[in-house]
Amino acid sequence: MIHGHGDDIHSYKGKMRINFSSNVYSHIDHAGLENHLISSFGQLRSYPEPEGESLKKIIAGIYGIVESQIVVTNGATEAIYLIANAYRGKTSAILSPTFSEYSDACKLFNHKVKHIKSLEETESGDDIIWLCNPNNPTGSVLDKTLLGNYINRFADKLFIIDQSYESFTKKEIFDKKEASSFSNLIIINSLTKKYAIPGLRIGYFFTVNEILAKQIKKFCMPWSVNSLAIEAAKYLISQKYPLFNLTTLLEETSRLRDEINKIDGITAFPTDTHFFLCKTEKDSSHKLKKYLMENHGILIRD
Repeated sequence: MIHGHGDDIHSYKGKMRINFSSNVYSHIDHAGLENHLISSFGQLRSYPEPEGESLKKIIAGIYGIVESQIVVTNGATEAIYLIANAYRGKTSAILSPTFSEYSDACKLFNHKVKHIKSLEETESGDDIIWLCNPNNPTGSVLDKTLLGNYINRFADKLFIIDQSYESFTKKEIFDKKEASSFSNLIIINSLTKKYAIPGLRIGYFFTVNEILAKQIKKFCMPWSVNSLAIEAAKYLISQKYPLFNLTTLLEETSRLRDEINKIDGITAFPTDTHFFLCKTEKDSSHKLKKYLMENHGILIRD
């Protein structure tokens, strides 16, 4: 889905005053990153590292995982499409409602796609289970013990867990070491969300199963991640200071959700993260988006 992810400010030619259409936290100070990228600008005269080797080394060192288990990608979305391509024609069960790209990528590569509302609906014929944790767009988080039990129970299936929003919840989710105990698991991470750099497109996935990693890497385009994105990720992931106060962010999320629930005709659902899903009772979300932009300069995602 090229359109529909929100943050479509280019369509409104300066009319936007407030942006609620993206889950990217927008108040991070990028002054240090800007200076680093300026000093790295000379790298544009050469091709980037083929596989982001220097970034993989940093990630492996921080999280205590093996470099060969990591694949650096052009955002989490490239990871999704690479995995779907590597397993084309399989049956994919997608825990829904969720990010539309899982379904779009699977359909593109001829998967049989089914949407499930609970992991209990997993069937013997399912080859791959896709889920987002924390989930986009609901903000809900699955208990990691329960999730681990399912991964062990269905050892013949490949689990794809997108943890792009792992930095925005206080609920317990798999850390890299815990995820490394499962040979039928791939974890997708986005550096876009945590560091608020969606314009640079940088992410990665990892799996302790190096056979899976090699299988998927066959479908990587050469130099899919540019030099400045790699440099930005290396700089940001090495910073020790907190980039945002999660407690304050979640308190504001709760306050906003409570206020929205006072509006007749809109229901804001519970969340474990800094974003939440709303249901319009009286009219379509498309009409609400148009009204808010035209009358208040507020951009939402429908």
